[in-house]
Amino acid sequence: MTGLLTGACNGLFGGGGGMVAVPLLQKLLHMEAKKAHASAISIIFPLSAVTAAVYGFRGAVDWKTLAYVAPALTAGSILGAKLTGKLKNGRLEGIFTALMFLSGIFMVFA
Repeated sequence: MTGLLTGACNGLFGGGGGMVAVPLLQKLLHMEAKKAHASAISIIFPLSAVTAAVYGFRGAVDWKTLAYVAPALTAGSILGAKLTGKLKNGRLEGIFTALMFLSGIFMVFA
């Protein structure tokens, strides 16, 4: 069930599966926050590759924008992974919760 829901969200929202996977891994599989985040990224990577291929074959990818933002995305990913390793689980959960909340507010009012 966790995999199906995560995959469906990733396909529908273009990468939103990780936001679903983290809390599901924590609640259903009783993982600590750091392991849940690392596992979610590991799960999302192949899902995102498949989703990107489907979008790419359908002509839905703006390749110029991707080429422009890819270096910053890569640097941010490395920085985020290193920072996650240094944070305590409670702090990581708080940041994740705040980000999810702010994202929801933004989506409602934007």
